[in-house]
Amino acid sequence: MSKEKMHLIDDLITGEETCVLASSDGIRPHCSLMYFFADHAAMKFYFFALDTSQHCRNLRDHPHACLLIDRRDDGLSLCIHGVHSPIRKRQTTEAITRLFLMKFPQMAELAAHPDARLLRVDGREAHLSDGLEDLFTTKLKNS
Repeated sequence: MSKEKMHLIDDLITGEETCVLASSDGIRPHCSLMYFFADHAAMKFYFFALDTSQHCRNLRDHPHACLLIDRRDDGLSLCIHGVHSPIRKRQTTEAITRLFLMKFPQMAELAAHPDARLLRVDGREAHLSDGLEDLFTTKLKNS
């Protein structure tokens, strides 16, 4: 049973292009629909945002985040709890940016903006809902 659920989690992560990213300023939550790129093996999720955006400010001060990936037509939703992890190496940022833009060429203008930041959230725990009553929870790899 859990093997089947893990397959569904993998399929949602690799098969979907957008998610809702939730962050907090410590008091109020902030949610946005975002394109994401996933390093599936390491359970790291990448997003582009302007450095002045609410998400960037929130994640700098309060690094815990939540992602929601769903397939509403199938009644599937995946909630991933994670922690923002700043990218320290320029080569890593450049490599992930290239991969991100291969998948989402429409994001090239934002990625080229001088205030654009590549955000990384390390996934720690996943909650898969299949319908209203079927909930599966698991720790993620490398968490």
